[in-house]
Amino acid sequence: MRTTALLILLVVLVSTGEALRCKTLNENSDFCPPGNDEACMLYKSTGMEFMGCATQRFCDALGAALTEEGSDDLFLCCTGELCN
Repeated sequence: MRTTALLILLVVLVSTGEALRCKTLNENSDFCPPGNDEACMLYKSTGMEFMGCATQRFCDALGAALTEEGSDDLFLCCTGELCN
């Protein structure tokens, strides 16, 4: 439940702009908007996949929530161009 809420928040934060460039679904990429350009994220679970921009704060919070739940979901946050 907590993980779902965090993912919904991330989707709200994602948009286009200029800064870091992250991979998105369907082998595309996009520039991250100012204020949401600290990291690229990859999240995969059964039936759900997300790739895009995120803040480092969001990455830290989602990573902690997944660890606390003992989740086996794939989660990656990185700070390089197209690193996700």
